[in-house]
Amino acid sequence: MSDNDDIEVESDADKRAHHNALERKRRDHIKDSFHSLRDSVPSLQGEKASRAQILDKATEYIQYMRRKNHTHQQDIDDLKRQNALLEQQGELLSLWGSWPCCALARSGLCTWACRIRTGSVCSEAAVALLLSS
Repeated sequence: MSDNDDIEVESDADKRAHHNALERKRRDHIKDSFHSLRDSVPSLQGEKASRAQILDKATEYIQYMRRKNHTHQQDIDDLKRQNALLEQQGELLSLWGSWPCCALARSGLCTWACRIRTGSVCSEAAVALLLSS
């Protein structure tokens, strides 16, 4: 055997050792990632679970969180609509308070029925406000 053959064998052994180290590092990374995923799922935190169980439970949890987010988004949209309606009603009430017929109503000289019968702008706005509530 020549010195060249010994160098090649060492070179092949080094390549194999390097490849094994890289593969071990890859497997460790996957293992750590599964542990991290397992600990991110409330029903699996700290539990011993197979990789298949971790993936199944993670999928269930993601679907649950998507449904929950969708419900919360609907609630937010409903609250935005209610807020816009209340802002419109507040603007209407502030305008209503500045009209002359409203001064009569505040003084007790004019009743709701009186204003509704007269067909004044003030009463029409007030009736619309009451009916929309």
